[in-house]
Amino acid sequence: MTIASRRGLDLSAHRSRLLTRAMVNGADLVLVMDARQADQLVRAFGCASERIVIAGDIDPVSGAGRAIRDPWRRSLAVFESSYARLDRCAAVLARTLPPPRDPRANRGSSGATST
Repeated sequence: MTIASRRGLDLSAHRSRLLTRAMVNGADLVLVMDARQADQLVRAFGCASERIVIAGDIDPVSGAGRAIRDPWRRSLAVFESSYARLDRCAAVLARTLPPPRDPRANRGSSGATST
């Protein structure tokens, strides 16, 4: 949380959760930190590999490697490095993915008219 707060994010209400099949099935895209996690998603949840993105693959900083190091129980420096890489990757995704669809946009398209 220290790293996030330095960047202006309040994560005090955030709680980790175990990943479930329902979460994976409900996601259009699943972002993971390394190939091992991608393999686990395929094996454990039957997630189609084309729905999985290894974050390091879209890191615009070259030479950083494919895997993003898991900072759990590591030094603050490792947290900072992992956070910075994930932040860069999230920025790439935000620029690349289409904006979310507004579910209200389809209302009224049934052809019915009101008087």
